Amino acid sequence: MEDGTKPRKAVVPSAPPIPLVIVAGCPAEFVAVCREVGARLGVAVRECDLRSLRPTIIASQPYAVLVTEDLYRFDPESFGAVIRQAPASLVRIDRLEAHDDVARRLLIDAIFESAAAEPSSGIRSILT
Repeated sequence: MEDGTKPRKAVVPSAPPIPLVIVAGCPAEFVAVCREVGARLGVAVRECDLRSLRPTIIASQPYAVLVTEDLYRFDPESFGAVIRQAPASLVRIDRLEAHDDVARRLLIDAIFESAAAEPSSGIRSILT
């Protein structure tokens, strides 16, 4: 500056990270409801296939990972290991729950409300 003083830098507080929920192996209507509820509550939703699931979980530190029971049974030990490393909550979705409108809505609302309220607290129990 002309008077010899240095310009000040603006200090902008950083926003807390947006909680992320990863959805894998779930039907399209389940993912659509996840996106709808996530948008309403400020929770990001990322859909993954089996190939990209592990690196996505490790890289993004999600709040929760929702997988179908069938996908989980494919390799439960790997799921356990990667979830402990993340850390994140693993929620296994039964095919009947995923296709039942009422059960699907209740489950998704509970998970996403929990994520919105407590996005960065490490491993926690979402459902009892």
